[in-house]
Amino acid sequence: MSRDGVSLAELGRHVASRPTWRCRACAAAWPCQPAKLRLRTEYAHDRPGLAVYLCLLMHDAITDRLRTQPDHIDPAHYFTRFIGWTRPWDPVPHRDGRDAPT
Repeated sequence: MSRDGVSLAELGRHVASRPTWRCRACAAAWPCQPAKLRLRTEYAHDRPGLAVYLCLLMHDAITDRLRTQPDHIDPAHYFTRFIGWTRPWDPVPHRDGRDAPT
């Protein structure tokens, strides 16, 4: 069982369907919330590895999108969707007022 009472096998069903990059189990944009939970669990002790893995998948998703719908690509959207959620937010600001990275 995972920490939220959902089995890892159940979470494992939430995989991307290419070229749309929608979840096969719930049809949400992938990575969906269950996929994020599974990835956080799998990479709990390797955050850099998770970021590298998701960068590769983001590249594949952008490539698929360019092949199927080349008119509009928003790189910021893809970054937020694939990688942005992996970075924890530190509420302690820097001296210059910016949020501190972790």
